[in-house]
Amino acid sequence: MNLRQAETQLLLQLVATIKSLNISGELEDGTTITLRCPCGKLILPSIVVLPVIKDRQRGLLKSKVERHLRDIHGISKQTITGVLKESFAKA
Repeated sequence: MNLRQAETQLLLQLVATIKSLNISGELEDGTTITLRCPCGKLILPSIVVLPVIKDRQRGLLKSKVERHLRDIHGISKQTITGVLKESFAKA
């Protein structure tokens, strides 16, 4: 598998993981979420979703994903924007 295919596979797996958080209701009030990248690194340690700051926590999740993809995997801002848009799109 070449580097581009590996990057694409990683991004697809990450989108699926984030979407599963949304669909399963794990981003709802009172639940604890943790996010690991398919590469194995921890992106977001365990946090409890709180109703008063849920939107900020969603923003935190997005910024952590963006930083990880940019700093660890060297993925472009444009690609990251597309990944985040797809990951957090309403089902």
